[in-house]
Amino acid sequence: MAYLEGNSLVAAYGTVPILHECSVEVEKGELAVIVGPNGAGKSTLMRSLPEQASFAPPPGVPEMFLDHACSCRTLQLYEIDEPTALGTRWADWLRAADVFLLIATVAAGPAAVTILLAYLQATCPETPCLLVVNRCDESPGWELPVDAVEMLAPGAVLDEDRALAEPADIERILARLHGLLEGE
Repeated sequence: MAYLEGNSLVAAYGTVPILHECSVEVEKGELAVIVGPNGAGKSTLMRSLPEQASFAPPPGVPEMFLDHACSCRTLQLYEIDEPTALGTRWADWLRAADVFLLIATVAAGPAAVTILLAYLQATCPETPCLLVVNRCDESPGWELPVDAVEMLAPGAVLDEDRALAEPADIERILARLHGLLEGE
């Protein structure tokens, strides 16, 4: 029996539809941390996730206020912005993660995530990392040591004010996260 089940879900952010007849079964499962520079689209990605359920903090980590946290399709997801992630108080939260989802905008270039990525790899060298490059429709050719890269097309912009992530893009990102967790 699923931890949470939803069938034929429809949702919109303002007047922009983001879910179209989406069904989901969620089991308790892995922990994913969504990190990136301010304005990269972390909050919007979280808001765009289909049928969010309650978040269960990992055992043994200090209680902290999280901007966004939820459960979605067997993943426990929580957002940490770059300045917070670089702080030592969050190291236990980073170590608890099974996978990182690092979001960057193509206009900011790879330098915008280099310091954060180096810190994540130094703190959690075995944790896989998915880089999502926002506002990009083809590989940016960045030379970054990540396990996988996904792109969001220019028409599917994530920003702090609008959730315009296409449901198909969100589905692809969730599938890639699951693949990384399964060692693919």
